[in-house]
Amino acid sequence: MKKTYKTLLICIMLGFFAVAFTAMAGNRDRSGQSGAQHLLVDPWAHTAGWGSCGVAETRGLESIFSNIAGVAFTKKTEIAYTRTQYFTGNDGGININAFGIAQGLTYKNKETGRKVDLGTIAISVFAMGFGDINATTVVQPDGDGGIFSPKLNYIGIHYAKSFNRFIHGGVSFKIVNESITDIRSNGIAIDVGVQYLSGPYENFKIGVALRNLGLPMRYKGDGIAQKVVVDGTSFTSISEARAAEFELPALLTIGVSYDFLIFSEEYQLMSKQDRKDEGLTRNDAIHRITLAGSFIANAYSRDNFAIGIEYGFMKYFQVRAGYLIESFSKKEIEGKNRIFVNHESIYLGPSAGVTVGIPLAKKGKGNQILQFDYAYRFTNLWQGNHYIGVKIAL
Repeated sequence: MKKTYKTLLICIMLGFFAVAFTAMAGNRDRSGQSGAQHLLVDPWAHTAGWGSCGVAETRGLESIFSNIAGVAFTKKTEIAYTRTQYFTGNDGGININAFGIAQGLTYKNKETGRKVDLGTIAISVFAMGFGDINATTVVQPDGDGGIFSPKLNYIGIHYAKSFNRFIHGGVSFKIVNESITDIRSNGIAIDVGVQYLSGPYENFKIGVALRNLGLPMRYKGDGIAQKVVVDGTSFTSISEARAAEFELPALLTIGVSYDFLIFSEEYQLMSKQDRKDEGLTRNDAIHRITLAGSFIANAYSRDNFAIGIEYGFMKYFQVRAGYLIESFSKKEIEGKNRIFVNHESIYLGPSAGVTVGIPLAKKGKGNQILQFDYAYRFTNLWQGNHYIGVKIAL
C-alpha cells in the first residue's frame, strides 16, 4: 500500500510539472520582457561550481537557490555566507553578499518517546551592490556632481520537509526589492521544488523545481516624475508617469543525478543485502563520484542544458565541475543570419568549484563541520565570477 501511495504521489508531482513545463517552455520571442534578473543569479559558492545541474543533487542550506527541497536534509542547524565578485574586471565593482541560516524542527512524542520531524525552516538574504555611480542628466551628461548606488536584493523565507526517506519537498517566499535613490520596485516571488531518491543506497535522484513565480512588478517613485507647465497658465505641476509592469523571470528545472560509491573495506566484505539491511547511504561511502544533468526551461529566454560531475572524499573534500549549454532553434542555426546568433546567457559554459571540510567534533561525537567553498564561473563578458563561501553545520 505504501509503495502504491508513493508511486501515485510521484506521478501526480511529475504530471503537475509536465503541465507547467508545456506552458513555460522557452520562448525566443519573449526574450528581454522580464525583470528582476538578479533572481537568476546563484549566490552560493557550493552550488555555483555545478553551474545549473544540481537540481537533483543539491542538499543543505545552499539548496535555497537550485531546489528548495534540498533544505529538508538539514536536520539541525546550518549557517552559511558567500561573497561573490560579479563580472571580475569591470569598473563598477559589482559584489554580491548572500547569508542564510537553516534550523531543523522536531518535537518529542510523549507516547512513543521518539522525535518527530517537523521539517526545516530557513531565512536567507541576497544583496547585490554596484558601488557609487556618477549621476547624469540631460543637461549635464558628464555628471552633475552627485552619485547614486543601485540596490538589488531579496529576503527569503523557506520551508522544506522530508515526507519519508525518498520524497522531499519545499517552498520559498522571496520579498524582492530593486531601488535607487528615488525609484523603487517591490514584489514577491515563490519557489517550489521536490526531490525523489531511489536506488540501493539512495544514490539515484530526480529533482524538479519551479522558480520565480509571482505577480508583475512596477517601478514607482519621484524619479519618474516631471515638472510640467499647465496649459494656458503660468502654474507648474508635478506629473508622475506610470511605468510599465514587468514579469518575474519564471523558469522550470528538471534534473537527475547518480552516485558511484566506494565503501570502506569493512562494508565491501558484506553482501549487497547486508549493506541494504545496514541502511547504508552515500554518507557512509569513502569515495563518491556523482554525475548530474538538468534541463532549464526559461519562460523569457532560450532553454539551457547543464551537465556536471563531482568527486567527494567522505564529507571532508569535494571537487566539482559543470558545463552549461544554450539551446538554439534550427531556424536560428541554419538561417541566413546565423552569424548574428548570440548567446543570451551571460555564462560562457564551464564552471568549477571545490569544498574543504574541517570536523568540529571528535569521531563518533557528532557531525559538526566547518566548510570552505570556492567556485568560478566563466562569463561572456569581463573575467568571470569568483565565489568564496563558508558554512557551519552543527
